[in-house]
Amino acid sequence: MTKIYSLFIFILLNAFSFGQDVYFPPEFEKQEGILLTWDYNDSRNPVTAAIAKAVQPSARVWVIYYPGQAPMDTTEIRSYLRDHGVPDENVFLIPAWTETLWIRDYGPFVGYNLNEVPVQRLILDAGYSNYNRPNDDAIPTQIGNLMGIPVNDLPLEFEGGNILTDGLGRGWGSTRIFSQNPGLSQQEVKETMEQYLGLDDMMFLEALVNSGGGIWCHVDMFMKILDSETILVSQYPEFVPDYQLIESFVDTLSKMTNANGRPYRIKRIPAPPKANGTWATQQNDEMRTYTNSIIINDVIVIPSYNLPEYDSAAKQVYRECMPGYRLEMVDATPLTPMYGALHCISKEVAKPVYLRINHKKIEGLQSFVNSFVLEAEIFADGSPDSAFVFYKLNNQPDFTKSAFLNFENTYFATIQGINPADTLQYYLVAWSHNSNVSFPPQGVGGAFQFWFDASLAIGEHDNTIGDLSIFPNPSRGNLSISSSGVKYPLAFTVQNILGEVVYVGRMNSALQVLDLSKNLMKGVYFLTFEDNQTKTECFKLLIQ
Repeated sequence: MTKIYSLFIFILLNAFSFGQDVYFPPEFEKQEGILLTWDYNDSRNPVTAAIAKAVQPSARVWVIYYPGQAPMDTTEIRSYLRDHGVPDENVFLIPAWTETLWIRDYGPFVGYNLNEVPVQRLILDAGYSNYNRPNDDAIPTQIGNLMGIPVNDLPLEFEGGNILTDGLGRGWGSTRIFSQNPGLSQQEVKETMEQYLGLDDMMFLEALVNSGGGIWCHVDMFMKILDSETILVSQYPEFVPDYQLIESFVDTLSKMTNANGRPYRIKRIPAPPKANGTWATQQNDEMRTYTNSIIINDVIVIPSYNLPEYDSAAKQVYRECMPGYRLEMVDATPLTPMYGALHCISKEVAKPVYLRINHKKIEGLQSFVNSFVLEAEIFADGSPDSAFVFYKLNNQPDFTKSAFLNFENTYFATIQGINPADTLQYYLVAWSHNSNVSFPPQGVGGAFQFWFDASLAIGEHDNTIGDLSIFPNPSRGNLSISSSGVKYPLAFTVQNILGEVVYVGRMNSALQVLDLSKNLMKGVYFLTFEDNQTKTECFKLLIQ
């Protein structure tokens, strides 16, 4: 019989209780598409066209144009895009009044109202009244009207480039937000952002005032959230004035854990110099950056600066951090003198169907077990229609599909028949309302991979009691325990997820049948064996 073992213990105590009624997906989760603004500028139009081309066919692209008398009508814009290799399909021209191309800052925050049945998208409109650009400030309402999405006001002044989130309830911004809202205390600003954006913790990093980028001091100019446990941070030469401050951010972030209890992994990417080979030393200077990139579904659009050594190094960092993504580079030199880059001129739009996966990814060297129970939380409008883990051992040509089972809104799937010399790859997929999401978001191309220390194989591990098997598992409480190579009697206990002992028993022979259906409610339990030499071994029980 196959031994069922869990690689990690997931405590089913609402680990993601944001305490909020809304959810705004981070950029790295699956999106419907992105918004761009047509700038009617000969030096910047190529940047917009290059982004639209790079994103295809991974997502929709909406290009906003002036609805009134304009230097170029939609026919001319469409012809320009075609001439720059942008296909007609999946690219939409939509009318709205704008004044600048910085839609990241004034554009809509598109998320979900979780109180609606079915779950509906909503737009938050943060204040943008300090720049005397009323048309830009009105864009969230204009987009909401065009797309039929309700718009709510977020009663704070700040720009969208000054907030990054991890998808698990934490956000980051710079302390400039405080000066933009002088009538509120710092605590009031923090609590308002948490409430309206559905966050558990909004963290503020000291504004960089010696590294260029203008007065805005946006966090997206020097950091990027790659996934729920990976943060990319710019790396500057030691002589740059803000070097020590940025390194202190790295130290702080590396000591934090996300809502899954995982420490954030900090990855570094060299910040490129200006064209003259120097870096900014004051606020009102050009700030070149590779973190100001665009992640949209399975493509990453990375700024380039005609600096082959730096550009290729940046692309390699993304390739290593984000395997399976398609990487495209777009010249950002027309933008950085204006204190922005690619991320600043784009804004993602959440997909119509609310569906996402949270899972503690398994990577690298692991202690050997011959069967894993993988666990995930799947959030959907109602229950997902289906969910699977796709896995393969070694260099098998195809992935095997194993269905997830739902227990108390946590999903479990078993991968069996593993040998000590195996390397295993896997990814997760869920479907709901004719929509699907993968974890990792790039799916098979970014499949997680792990392998084993064969010296820790079952039967060779010093702490293993013997050959113990539990079947069936999951069960309705009627199960059998088989054993060999065990010294009897063998005591065992069953504990619930709170650590409370709910059943005590003893094995006196190689096979024991248990009926726990009257003792245990549906859920996850832990069956622990202990022999007379004080060796212990623990199994997870899934009771339906």
